Amino acid sequence: MKTKNEIAFAAITAKYIGASNCRGSRIKVTSQRGSKTYPYPHELSGSAVFAYAASLYLGSIKKDDLKQYGENAEGWGELSDFSHGVLPSGEHVFVRG
Repeated sequence: MKTKNEIAFAAITAKYIGASNCRGSRIKVTSQRGSKTYPYPHELSGSAVFAYAASLYLGSIKKDDLKQYGENAEGWGELSDFSHGVLPSGEHVFVRG
């Protein structure tokens, strides 16, 4: 596992997953650490939906690191440390580096 000083680049992608017969709309967030899916926050709109899901994801990474290592081992920082853009596919990307 890399330490805070070894991470030079981090990226998080977030994409919309439409409702199915069994589940409501969701946002899937992915990084080098894996992926998680969150219910679509209908009280938000636009880019705020994806930023909210990405911040939940960052919080879960930090919680996992704190539990396992006693600190934010990979130094992911806060979502405000990331630049945000949208790919032609519609995926939202948050990049720090």
